[in-house]
Amino acid sequence: MQGILRCDACRVEFPIVDGVPRFNPDVEQDYPDFFRQYAQAFRYRRPADGDFQALHSETKRSFGFQWLRFRVTDHTENRAHFYRRTGTTPGSLGTQLFFEAGCGMGRYLQVIADEAPSEVVGLDLSLATNRAYEENRRNPFVHVVQGDILRLPLRPASFDHVYSIGVLHHTPDTERAFRSIVTLAKPGGRVSIWVYHVWRPPNLRGLKAVHASLKGWIADTLRGITTRLPLPVLYHLCYVAAPVGWLLRQIDRLPVPARLLFSPLLLIPCSVHPRWEVRVLDTFDWYSPRYQWKHTVAEAEGWFRDAGLEEISTEGFPVTVRGKRAVRQAS
Repeated sequence: MQGILRCDACRVEFPIVDGVPRFNPDVEQDYPDFFRQYAQAFRYRRPADGDFQALHSETKRSFGFQWLRFRVTDHTENRAHFYRRTGTTPGSLGTQLFFEAGCGMGRYLQVIADEAPSEVVGLDLSLATNRAYEENRRNPFVHVVQGDILRLPLRPASFDHVYSIGVLHHTPDTERAFRSIVTLAKPGGRVSIWVYHVWRPPNLRGLKAVHASLKGWIADTLRGITTRLPLPVLYHLCYVAAPVGWLLRQIDRLPVPARLLFSPLLLIPCSVHPRWEVRVLDTFDWYSPRYQWKHTVAEAEGWFRDAGLEEISTEGFPVTVRGKRAVRQAS
């Protein structure tokens, strides 16, 4: 529960606080009491954080705020998302070792834990790891680590299946984050990702394409404001957006002629999930992160090819891509 991980050869050490190994260079800011209490136990100076603060502090703060406040989750929905994004099926996980890049509050960790003896390591940048740990602490097949996807504190080629669902596009560079997690897959191991798609996919034409472009422009313009708001202010504004999402959901059910009449309202970018609590969460999730890159299927598929992955599949909700790390032949 409490301790220090130390490598004397590398002259580095990292704390374990509240059951979670903490590899972020700014960990002392999060747990000053721990460092005061165990000051004499540390042998080496803390490593410099380089550009960590500049690149990651806002993302870390927004997702920590999100997952430590929003308690809503739906295990049935989480299961459906996990199996669809990873191309797996219930009962098929076996004794594999999984890695989740960006585990948040641990909802997909629980899906894998249901199929023990499958085992999973979840990593997240933010203090959402505290909730992920609490949600899964009684399950010996789930392990939670706080760290940076771009500086993974794990041994390469260690995992049977590496996946990331809705996270890589929230890093400073989606492709670089993808290349980082691929290194963790064993030869023959699977890699699965889901990232946001561009507002106007290449296959859209006519009025649908115009509508998608306008909605994207509105959403991105609003994000120019919301990402600068104090998080508690944005949090409460998302409650205001919840009834708007309900109205949009009703409009979307109307016959086509009536829906066309209300089509300008459908340009309002907010969640239309059936549950109001999830509408609040999804809207906050959309408007709070600093980074929110969007990609095409072809672009993400190209990352897999460039990384030398095989058996690439893009079936399912866009942009979902899966592949297999090549097995090197013995010489």
